[in-house]
Amino acid sequence: MTQTETTGRRRFTKRRRYRRVMWGFVFGGVAIALALRSLGYPFIGEAVYWIGAIGFLAVWRGTSLTLFDERDKSLEQRAAATTLALSAPILVVGASAARILTWADIYTVPTVVWGALYGYVALFVTFGVVITWLRYRR
Repeated sequence: MTQTETTGRRRFTKRRRYRRVMWGFVFGGVAIALALRSLGYPFIGEAVYWIGAIGFLAVWRGTSLTLFDERDKSLEQRAAATTLALSAPILVVGASAARILTWADIYTVPTVVWGALYGYVALFVTFGVVITWLRYRR
């Protein structure tokens, strides 16, 4: 009986280690890439960024352990729903305010703001397409 507990504990420890290495690739790659870009090495920074992304995928797909389970899936679903719920009012209010301010010649909304608003629209359109596809694919 002790043997089984040790095996489960070892599996949990390995899973935690692999997940830390995986996220270390992501955050380390991004941090080092940003530092290299700020030092004037944009191409090397981009290469390090991609090494981090590929390292993440290599650890995730290269291990026989299940690194993400139903608890992680549930957490991701709640986070996605909360993110969309918080983003929706920003889009509705921001787009309306930008249009009104522009039409009334009170303020000229910068192009970057319009790009961000269209990015929000693209996010919600993508969400709508994906949820429709998932709902009716059966």
